[in-house]
Amino acid sequence: MIEVAEEITRRGFLAAGAVGAALVGVGGFGAVTGQADQAFVRPPGTTSNVKLVAACNRCDRCLQACPYGIITPAPLSESIVAYGTPTLAFANGFCDFCMKCVDACPTGALSYGGEAERDLGVAVVVKDACVAWDWAGCTVCKDECPVEGAITLDDHDRPVVHPDFCDGCGKCEQVCPSASLRAYDASVAEKGIVVVSRASEAAQLLGAVMSAELEAGRTAPAAQPVAPHSKGIHPDGPDNTRSAEGKGALHENA
Repeated sequence: MIEVAEEITRRGFLAAGAVGAALVGVGGFGAVTGQADQAFVRPPGTTSNVKLVAACNRCDRCLQACPYGIITPAPLSESIVAYGTPTLAFANGFCDFCMKCVDACPTGALSYGGEAERDLGVAVVVKDACVAWDWAGCTVCKDECPVEGAITLDDHDRPVVHPDFCDGCGKCEQVCPSASLRAYDASVAEKGIVVVSRASEAAQLLGAVMSAELEAGRTAPAAQPVAPHSKGIHPDGPDNTRSAEGKGALHENA
């Protein structure tokens, strides 16, 4: 924790001090540590949730740089400590790893060369929301996935995610038509497939999960993260391709 604290920028330090004071009444240091480690889906170049929370100065430059509008600040309702730090929301777009957010970051909270440079998370199927689990016939997530082999269909034509291929780009979540095809039910997730952090408990529930399981484990940190993707090729920006084994080779084109 001391090493992480040394990375805090002046503005980040002030923000951390403010939220730390607020947390005195809800668990003190233990609550600060736990909330900093919450497993949000983060932009490319995030080393860990704890280090991002420490290094990020909440300047919003990554939000402004993202051409797809998928970076959004963590809301206060979900985390006092991580409030204002960048998370990803795939309702209206997905990440093609253009790396403009990393280039815009002035503090190193997002940086090149880390293990998760091009690994945002992993998709999970939500079986009580996924149309294919009830009615069959929907293969949108598989059809639209840009990484060959990341999503396949089982014997009942239901989507299956392969974590070693999936890099969490969010394309499947963006295009999932579940909410428009189902009658509204507040207890069921709006999407039949969603991206979660590999460090979350939800990522441990590989296969199909229920909405309640997803909600309970979506940002809860797991003891061990799911291994990063090691296979597959993803379109990288407008003109390049990038294999999982070739991370770090094309920074000048990002």
